[in-house]
Formats: sequence, C-alpha cells, structure tokens
Amino acid sequence: MQKKLSFTCSLLLLNSVLSAPSFAAGWFTGQDVYTVAHQRLLEGKTTDSFGSIVQAWQQQPDETQQDNLNQLLRLAITEDCGRSLSQVAMPDWLPNLAIQREVIQSVNQTLLKLSINGTSRTELREVRLSRWPDLDLIVATPSVAEGGYFNAEARRLEAPVEAGLYQLTITTAQDETLNQWVVLTSPSAKQRIGWKDSKNWRIEQGGLPNPACPSEVLSMSLYDLNDTSWTPLWTENVDGRLPTTLPEIDVADGRYWLSVGLIESRWQGSIAILDIQRITRPVDYPGF
Repeated sequence: MQKKLSFTCSLLLLNSVLSAPSFAAGWFTGQDVYTVAHQRLLEGKTTDSFGSIVQAWQQQPDETQQDNLNQLLRLAITEDCGRSLSQVAMPDWLPNLAIQREVIQSVNQTLLKLSINGTSRTELREVRLSRWPDLDLIVATPSVAEGGYFNAEARRLEAPVEAGLYQLTITTAQDETLNQWVVLTSPSAKQRIGWKDSKNWRIEQGGLPNPACPSEVLSMSLYDLNDTSWTPLWTENVDGRLPTTLPEIDVADGRYWLSVGLIESRWQGSIAILDIQRITRPVDYPGF
C-alpha cells in the first residue's frame, strides 16, 4: 500500500511540474509523443507509456528532451521496479536474461564493461546489442556452458553506456529470435564505492532508494593471483547493512586479488538491468 501511495504521489508531483508553463513550453509544445508518454503514465498505463518513450527516443530528442525522457522512465520504474514497462514474455528457450553495465576501478585504471548474460536451453548463433539507430556495442556468439549459462561482452568501451534506446537481438542456432527494445537510464555520475586504505573500503550514500526495487547488494570475491581462469576461491553477496571490510574466511595465508562490487538492480519486464560499481586490488590475507 505504501509503495502504491508513493507512486501515486510521484505522479501527482510530475503532473504539477510538467504542467507548469515554463516546462511545457520547453518540452511538450509540438511534441505529441512526449505528451502521450506523460499522459499514459499519469493514467497508470505504464506499458503504453514505455512504448511512447521508445517512440520519443526514435525521434532523435535534443539534450533537454533526453533528460526529460530519462526522468520519466525513472518515475515509471518506481511503480514496480520496471516489471510493468514491458509485457513481452521471454521465449521458452531463454528463461533468464540480464544486461549489466559496469565500472571497474583497479589501482591503476578504470575499465568500462557492458555484458548480456543469462541461461539458454539451446545453442546461440548471435547476441547483439545496438544503440539506436546503428551503433553496435555487442556482437558475439557466446558458448552455452553447463546449466545453460552464457555471457556476451562489449569490447574496448571508451565511454560510459549512456541513457537511450537500444535494440537487443538474440538468435538461436535454429533461427528462433528474441528482438526487443531496451531503454537505459543515465548511469550514476558519482563513484560511490572506493578504497579507504589497503584493507578497507568506503561506501557513500546515494539518492533516495526506490522502495519498489531490491536493496543494493555488495558482492565480494577473492581470487588466486596465479589462477588464470579467474575462478573465485570465495564469494559472498550481502544486502541490508553493507560491510566495509572482509569477514573472516577460510583461505590459506597469502596474497589474493579482491573484487568488491556495489550492485543496483531493476527490471524492464522480464529482463534484469544491473548497474555495478566495482573496485579491485591485490590484498594480503589475513592482513585484515
């Protein structure tokens, strides 16, 4: 009941703000698709509103319009964490699917990563993610491992994956296809997790959490520096009260590679959308 009330209040606030003359003059005049996206969200037709948001992105919006579309999508997500944005069901051969946008800070560099992963019940011919209209970010033929898991990654990202319209296409070896529009919100402008010293990390508070979405998760993994397969020796995911140092774990004394990731998650229908900020460094254990 509290979540529904919060969403309703947000819609009323949006209606009052977007109805202001200064706002309307800058956004809605002559832009029918924007008006429709706003109106459908106010009417509780979240799926229809999302369809209009997709159409608006296809019209090459200017910077102000892009920001407004981003804020409108963020508001739509507060209803049920994005579950109502799309009614497209996953095909039987693709029971789970996630898009991950990640910033990885090591001691000497920052890496940007974009990946699509999930489980498939059949071999895949191609996984493709393109920024509309024609910028391919991921084009891969991933192997389907035991249990059906697959992962496809972008190569050599030079800039963050920004808010906007993307087209996801997954094709099986039998020519079955999933083709779906994906709209991403803008990534966080601030790195909220970082090293405090060689043994501890800090986590800064973000904005108000979306009560409809899962709480943030801290993912901790420890790797053998000599294992080129990068299979973690130990992994733990924690939500709620997030730790800022390693717990006591059962590994031999030595030097390891530690990875700590702060994960925010939402949905677009049946597709999970994850934003991850990760820090990594070599550590001596049990030097904590």
